[in-house]
Amino acid sequence: MDRSWMLISDRFSQPYVDGVNSFIEFAKAHLGEAREIKCPCINCCNFYKQEYDSVKAHLLISGMIVSYTTWLEHGELPEHNNLDESNGENDEDEDEYDELIEDYQRGNFMEGDTLEREDMLHVKVENRWSNKSFDKVLEIQRRFLPEGHVVPGSIYECKKLLRDLGLGYELIDACKHDCVLFWKENAHLEKCPTCQASRYRVNDSKGKKIPHKILRYFPLTPRLRRLYMSRKTAKDMRWHSDKRVDDGVGRHPADCKEWKEFDLHYPEFAQETRNVRLGLATDGFNPFGNMSTSYSMWPVILMPYNLPPWRCMKAPFFMMSLLIAGRNQLGTDIDVYLRPLIDELKELWENGVMTYDASTEQTFRMHAAVIKIGWVGHRAYLPDNHRQRKDKKFDGLTELRKKSLDLSVEKVMAQLDQLREVKSGKDPTNKKRPRESEELN
Repeated sequence: MDRSWMLISDRFSQPYVDGVNSFIEFAKAHLGEAREIKCPCINCCNFYKQEYDSVKAHLLISGMIVSYTTWLEHGELPEHNNLDESNGENDEDEDEYDELIEDYQRGNFMEGDTLEREDMLHVKVENRWSNKSFDKVLEIQRRFLPEGHVVPGSIYECKKLLRDLGLGYELIDACKHDCVLFWKENAHLEKCPTCQASRYRVNDSKGKKIPHKILRYFPLTPRLRRLYMSRKTAKDMRWHSDKRVDDGVGRHPADCKEWKEFDLHYPEFAQETRNVRLGLATDGFNPFGNMSTSYSMWPVILMPYNLPPWRCMKAPFFMMSLLIAGRNQLGTDIDVYLRPLIDELKELWENGVMTYDASTEQTFRMHAAVIKIGWVGHRAYLPDNHRQRKDKKFDGLTELRKKSLDLSVEKVMAQLDQLREVKSGKDPTNKKRPRESEELN
């Protein structure tokens, strides 16, 4: 089917209107009785569902995503050699899996059979298998394999393999009052240097040393390097510079002024388009689903903004860097737990790390930076009659707040200068620190 109409700038010309009608008929034929379909206009980007008439209006007013040439979200099947299913572009690679394994070997990250082991653990988590049932499955598999096979015999062996590949995590003891981490210069201490609390709740000659609190740290660098081990993903990591259309419409973090100002301040970083721009998010939740239970978990998640919008905010590319557990909310003490990640980010910013790019079959020095883009209370900035103000899917509430005052950087810094120095850690007596008027903005 001819898709050239998608590039016509005059969206009220007859060829463009006929093309939109052909798309609507195609979707109806392939999606059956669905009343709403994903809208591929440049504003909805196949993210929001609309009724057919609304989709048609959006395409006539705003235009269609020009890269959406294979209509995957509307029932069209990709061609046999189509490796980039996200935007329908063909790739000359014919055997995806063989080349994927070859790229991993060239990058010296893993052996060819590791992909299978990683997939096995993924299936275990998705289907909520117990460790015992997972070991049983491995035992059955091993019976039917010839001698010399390398299939691990237990969940423990699988996790050990991943740790050896840099995909595990590091356990770091922490003060029970959140004062410090027992790490680097404090690694040898058995008492907190700030509050003198014991590092261990069990610590005698007979029993095992059990720390009060443990931080789980997942190193970031190996996972960033792995993004370039797949030819598909390596190409998508340059999407923000190679394929993004800069027409003044915000569809991707690269369209915002913060990204562009960052490029002006750090031209050397911006010159290498494979350098990674990261977003960071964290929030606490109760892992037991019982809000009366005094316990919280705080995952710290990183997202690579280099990827196109239909990939960078998807779960497979979310990278959990820290998992902070405890009975008390962290508050400002989260800074204590962020230290391992901050140290690694500093290393990636200042020195970088040599990385193999499977798409070019070359190595380069990869640097990384966290781009500070905030959308706190973002619905309050929408027009008063915007439909998303009434949508309760975001947090269960409608948005009635108005746009707040815009503060300049100078005013924000002047307010921060009034704050007294914050000392990490909680009072052992559980007394709350009194807050001064300057802190109540």
